[in-house]
Amino acid sequence: MPWLIAFKGKSGFSARNTAEDVTKGIDGHGLTAIITGPTSGIGLETARVLALRGVHVVMAARNVDAAAKCKETIIKGCPRATIDVLELDVSSLESVSNFAKEYISMGLPLNILIGNAGIMATPFTLSKDGIESQFATNYLAQEEGADITINALHPGVIATNLSRHSSFMSICLYGIFKHFQKNIPQGASTTCYLALNPKVKGVSGKSGFSARNTAEDVTKGIDGHGLTAIITGPTSGIGLETARVLALRGVHVVMAARNVEAAAKCKETIIKGCPSATIDVLELDVSSLEYVSNFAKEYISMGLPLNILIGNAGIMATPFTLSKDGIESQFATNYLGHFHLTNLLLDTMKNTAKNCGQEGRIVLVSSELHRITYKGGIMFDKLNDEKCYSSFYAYGQSKLANILHAKELTRRLKEEGVDITVNALHPGVIATNLSRHSSCMSVCLYGVFKHLQKNIPQGASTTCYLALNPKVKGVSGEYFADNNVAKPSGTAKDAELAKKLWECGMELTKSK
Repeated sequence: MPWLIAFKGKSGFSARNTAEDVTKGIDGHGLTAIITGPTSGIGLETARVLALRGVHVVMAARNVDAAAKCKETIIKGCPRATIDVLELDVSSLESVSNFAKEYISMGLPLNILIGNAGIMATPFTLSKDGIESQFATNYLAQEEGADITINALHPGVIATNLSRHSSFMSICLYGIFKHFQKNIPQGASTTCYLALNPKVKGVSGKSGFSARNTAEDVTKGIDGHGLTAIITGPTSGIGLETARVLALRGVHVVMAARNVEAAAKCKETIIKGCPSATIDVLELDVSSLEYVSNFAKEYISMGLPLNILIGNAGIMATPFTLSKDGIESQFATNYLGHFHLTNLLLDTMKNTAKNCGQEGRIVLVSSELHRITYKGGIMFDKLNDEKCYSSFYAYGQSKLANILHAKELTRRLKEEGVDITVNALHPGVIATNLSRHSSCMSVCLYGVFKHLQKNIPQGASTTCYLALNPKVKGVSGEYFADNNVAKPSGTAKDAELAKKLWECGMELTKSK
C-alpha cells in the first residue's frame, strides 16, 4: 500500500520524497557539517547529499578506513565535494572528547551537527565507560557538552544494518511490512531537510503546539463559561475526552449520543472529576436524518444558545450497508448527518454569535484518509451502489466530504458576513473503537505501530484547540492536524466539487 507513505505534510514533502528532493536548489557552500555514523544507510546518504549541495562534510566514523572508501565513492559522483574523515566512536566518552579536541584544533566552523550513529536492540553490554551500550551510543555521547538547538526526527522504517542485532521476530516484521518501508534516500530525507531546508526555522508549528500536546494543554487557562457546545459521538475515545475537557473549561456541554444510557454514565464520570461541570444528554443517531431533525427540534425548543458545534461521531471501513434513509452508511453517518445537523442549527448559531458578540465555531472531525477515495473524490452517481463499494474508499470519501463541507460553508458564511468559522481536522492515528469494523490486517497494523500512535488526550487536542483556543479566531475553511494548519489533498481544495457536494447534500436532505 504505497499510499501509506504518500501523505504530504505542511512542508509540502512526504515520506516518498528523497534527500535530494528536499534539498533541491539549496546552496550549502560555506556551511560545514559533522555527521556521525556516515559509512552506511541513511548516514552515508546524508553525507552524500549534503556534499552534493556544497556543504563541507566531516565524516565522524568509528571505522576510518570504511569512511575513507565512502569518501572516495562520494567524490566519484561529485568531484567538487569537500569531505574530511575523522575518527569517532560515540560509545566512548574518551573518543568523543578526543574528536572534539581534534575538530576544534582544525579551526573549522560548525554550522550543522547531525547525530546519526546508533545501534538497535543489542544484547546487553556496557560501554568502555560502564554505561549500557545503547544509551551510551545513541544518547549520552551525542549530548556531551553541546550547547546547541536540536531537532529530533523519525527517519521511517528502513531496512539498514541498524537492525543487525535485532531478534528474529523483529527481522520478520521488517519482512512482512517491507511495503511500508522507505528506501535509504527517502530515509535520509528528513535529516537533510532539517539540516538544510530554509522552511524549518523553528521546531514547533505556528500555534506553538504539536502532536504531543493534549486537549488540556491547548485549552489551558481558557475560560469557557458562558459558551454552549454540542458534541456528537461523545461516549468514547476523543469525543468523550473532548466533552470532558470542554466541561472542565466551563463550557455547557450537550452530549448528542445514540446511546443515551452510555452518555449518562459518561456524564456521571465527568462530573465526578469536575463537580461544577454543566452537561446535558440528548439522543441523536447521526446516520438517520429523522433522528437529526428530531434532535434539532428538541434542542431549539430548549432555548439554549449554541456557540460550538463539533461533528465527531463516525464509523470506519464498515461492511456495505444502507442507512434508514437508503444512503451508504459511512457517507450517511460521517458526512450527511452532520451536514443536515449543521444546517438545522445554523440559525441558532448565527443568533448566538450576534447576541453574544463572540464568533461561533463549527468543528468537523475528518481524517488523513480523505486522500484515499474513489476516482474523482465523490462517487455521486454510484453513492449507494454495493457493486462499486470499497470500505476504505467509502471512508475516505466521507472524510473528504467533511473538508469540502467546511470549505463551502465557509464561503457561504463569509458572503453573508456571519461570524462563524468552520474547520476540519485530522485527529491523528489513535486506537479507539472507531476501527471496530476494520479488517484483521488493519487491526494488526494498529497493534504493530501502536507506539507511533497518539493517546486519546493527544487525539482530542486539535478538536479542542479549534473549539476554544483564541489563536484560531477568524480562521475558517482550513484543514488542521497536530494543532496546526495542514495541507489537504488537491481534491479537498476543489471549490467546484465542494459546491456540487453541497447541492447533493441539499437534495438528499430536502424532505427531512
